[in-house]
Amino acid sequence: MSRNSPHRRNQRGFTLIEIVIAFAILAVGLGLAMQIATSALRQTRQAAEQTQAALNAQSVLDIAGVGQRLKEGSESGEFEDGSRWELEVAPIEMPMSPKSPVETGASPIQLYRLQLTVRWGDPTHERSAVFSTLRALTPDPNGGG
Repeated sequence: MSRNSPHRRNQRGFTLIEIVIAFAILAVGLGLAMQIATSALRQTRQAAEQTQAALNAQSVLDIAGVGQRLKEGSESGEFEDGSRWELEVAPIEMPMSPKSPVETGASPIQLYRLQLTVRWGDPTHERSAVFSTLRALTPDPNGGG
């Protein structure tokens, strides 16, 4: 057999169409990888924002009613990172039992619902999270709520 047989000449390398197809597959794969990476970064940023909102909410709820009594109504403010908050405080009416604390001479407990809404982001794409908790307090001996 000769060195340059027709059979060996056909198997020397890749054809142009094979190279184009390989690059097309590579381009699609890289495009998908970039979309996945972008999506992962977006989700990581959103998780960080939600975590920060939860930490901010915890700080507001922790100090609500500390140093001064809870007042029915709402109050609002802004955090250092630019996110905004609004706290609504409302008493919860509890039915009296047959042997209520008033009848036994003990101080009744007033239950309050604290609902905190934290908002962040620009006004066109604002995001928010709502946090709610209950706080039990004894009535103010001076006659305030």
